[in-house]
Amino acid sequence: MFKKVISHSLIYGLAPFIPKIINLLMLPIFTAVLNPVDYGVQSLLNSSMGLIGVLAMLGLNLPLTNVFYKHNNHYKKRWAQFYGFLNLWMVIYSILLAGIIYYIVPLEARDNVFLIIVFNVIPIVLFGPTADIGQLYYQLNQQPKQVVVRTIIVSFISIILNYVTIVIFELHYMGWFFSTCVSTLLLNVSYWYPLHYKLGIRPIYHFKTIVIKKGLKVSLPMIPHYYGSFLLGSADSLILKYYMVATVQIGFYGFAATFGNLMALFVGAINTAVGPILFQLMRNKEYTSIRNLIWIIQGTFLIAVTLGCIWMKEIFYLIVKNDHLQATYFLAIVFIMGHSYRPMYFGTGSFLFYNEKTRNLWKVTFGAGIFCVISNFLLIPTLGFKVPAFVLFFSYLIMGYGVFFLKDYREIAIINFKPLIWFLTTIFCFIAVLFLVEVNYIYKLLITSVLLLILVFFYKNNYTKNIQNK
Repeated sequence: MFKKVISHSLIYGLAPFIPKIINLLMLPIFTAVLNPVDYGVQSLLNSSMGLIGVLAMLGLNLPLTNVFYKHNNHYKKRWAQFYGFLNLWMVIYSILLAGIIYYIVPLEARDNVFLIIVFNVIPIVLFGPTADIGQLYYQLNQQPKQVVVRTIIVSFISIILNYVTIVIFELHYMGWFFSTCVSTLLLNVSYWYPLHYKLGIRPIYHFKTIVIKKGLKVSLPMIPHYYGSFLLGSADSLILKYYMVATVQIGFYGFAATFGNLMALFVGAINTAVGPILFQLMRNKEYTSIRNLIWIIQGTFLIAVTLGCIWMKEIFYLIVKNDHLQATYFLAIVFIMGHSYRPMYFGTGSFLFYNEKTRNLWKVTFGAGIFCVISNFLLIPTLGFKVPAFVLFFSYLIMGYGVFFLKDYREIAIINFKPLIWFLTTIFCFIAVLFLVEVNYIYKLLITSVLLLILVFFYKNNYTKNIQNK
């Protein structure tokens, strides 16, 4: 079982991560051309698009997943109805998105506002949820290679386009939006043909109202939950703009945040790989295996992230060829460590999703988002543009571990994940990294060796328990 998680995580995570690593290695080239204003524009516009990004699928990913597991004999017909409904909805969604982009775009990008809107709206209008449904199909059928091949090819095309538009044609931030538009179109095209002609999942526009209503009854209560994630991931840049923080400073913040986004992609890949396996284990009532699996993933991930962050200063000096942007390594550490809670969230969230006990989940996630927003409004005027990163770290912890105190979870909780121990361990690692990043490299080598030994011991100990419980 754990070998399957490793193999699928490597396929979902490391394989698509290869283009990301190449993109990271190209930072010396990009940062020699781009400036903090470019990163500031990108950060603000990404935040504005995230403002309603949670509404794109209306939370229907969960009903689609549940239909697959609970109505396996005829799920394609129901998926087709959701497909048709979402195609119609996304026309309205694209209009809302265009309006928000127009309002949020900073002064430095005002001349290109309509072109930015076109680049972001075209893929949505033409293809709707095609890529989302295609990825979900292959994920649930545990065929990760179908997703990975497409992701790798499109990612490499995006890297090439970024190089051509940013370095050769010197389009600066507009190069990102053009590349994203083209790569998103290609990704959707790659799923459109198999969905329509091989799998027989074509949009049904004369859908049954009862099917859509039943799906929305489950999905709409999830909107505040997903919106809470937006408040954590995107609202900080918009609040900085509200306080008239210079686009240059937002650029420093946004550049550091890109490293947190890379970590979020990798953690998302692990979640994608482990999700179907957790659902299968729940169906088979193998609860001890679930606990051991989550502990292995959490422990391994926490040690690996801590290890990487210790060397972040050296990594930045190596790959970032911009003196101003090099100084943001400290913020990058905070963003990266902010995602260290996620594996434990897989465990609690999977129980809620499988049992469709998600009605009150928004109280935790949205509550964490509100805490993040209020804290930023109170602290930014006195502590400056760096404070949202630290607020974000603690907000993520509230979201990740707050689920354990949710009544819906306590009613169905069968496993003791020992959340308090993991919570305190995460905070200890975070504080330790903030100090250790500045120590001499000789001490870092010693600490790295110790952490690797702990990782080997932790893996062997928990993997042996997992085998014994099989």
